[in-house]
Amino acid sequence: MNERPVAVVAVGDLARSPRMLNHARELARAGRPVWLIGLHERDFDLPDGVRLAPLRSWRKIGAFGLGGAALRMGLTWFQLLAVLLSRRPAAILVQNPPTFPTLLTGWIAARISRACLVIDWHNYGYSMLALRPGADHIVTRLAASHEGWMARRAARHFCVSQAMQSDLARRFGVRADVLYDRPVAYLSRTSDNPSLLAVCPAGWTDDEDMPLLLDALELSTTRGIEIHLTGDGPLRAQLEPRIAALRAAGWQIHTGFLSEREYRRLLSFCQLGLSMHRSSSGVDLAMKVVDLFAAGVPVCALDYGGSLGEQVRDGQTGFLFRTASDLATLLERLQREPSVLAPMREHIRNSWGTTWSEEWRRVAAPVFEGAS
Repeated sequence: MNERPVAVVAVGDLARSPRMLNHARELARAGRPVWLIGLHERDFDLPDGVRLAPLRSWRKIGAFGLGGAALRMGLTWFQLLAVLLSRRPAAILVQNPPTFPTLLTGWIAARISRACLVIDWHNYGYSMLALRPGADHIVTRLAASHEGWMARRAARHFCVSQAMQSDLARRFGVRADVLYDRPVAYLSRTSDNPSLLAVCPAGWTDDEDMPLLLDALELSTTRGIEIHLTGDGPLRAQLEPRIAALRAAGWQIHTGFLSEREYRRLLSFCQLGLSMHRSSSGVDLAMKVVDLFAAGVPVCALDYGGSLGEQVRDGQTGFLFRTASDLATLLERLQREPSVLAPMREHIRNSWGTTWSEEWRRVAAPVFEGAS
């Protein structure tokens, strides 16, 4: 009898879900049949041995107000449930957020298929929702209750930080295993550019403070840093006029979504990374920082407190800042003294030697060994 597969679910664009792609890759390497389920909006390299079950996005329906959004969620719920039941998985690994309809659908499918439901906590869905109506809004409170109820239905949990592990235990009463994001592979550096080149990998979403970065550039007296704002997302268009004004003022700013190969090449010769992630929960971590560390690139990171110290160490692997003025001062200093980045690159190499495969085999592999 054939071994039942593992379903890896991300109800979002799979090309922008590297952690779930990494899960699928490691499961396949371990000899498990794997179905990767999610939105196929941009091309990406499907890991060897992994089969794809794409979902429709229904985005046009969701554009028609609250009713359209509810209909889109309902259609996604039915579609995801049908895909999961047809694959008869032994284990269902779901990314959270988004919480709804992913967790509910995964739980129902797991009950029917007698599968092990595993949640990989990247953040909280309700805290992301609270960025719009606020933490005290009735919708946010209902979402938090639903997320907690669903959390207690799962058999196992992964999370991205020790701070989140403690918070999940306190908030929802569940025990999660910390599975840190680590580089899949380390990049060889090419010769450095004569000018300082900075990369800000951005999703252009509510949990990134891109306006603060533009504020800092407007405050700064330097213009000698070439800046690449990569990626795409819902907030980019509304910030384009400010970016155009900064270009007119003398800044070298490049924007646009890069292919994986182009993005890795850019990281291999940049000197500085910028992380504008402003955690909605205070306990998640920015995976984009891992990409920068994989290239040995120090990071200037927006200091949101919480779990950030588990990833970026101020003065060792990067610098922390809280205001636009702080960042402007940092950029001016780094243009004057780029040599301060060299010992940081060495510290990154020494402290980030564990690969994703090694971390996954240590933490995640035992969870799936019993699911068959």
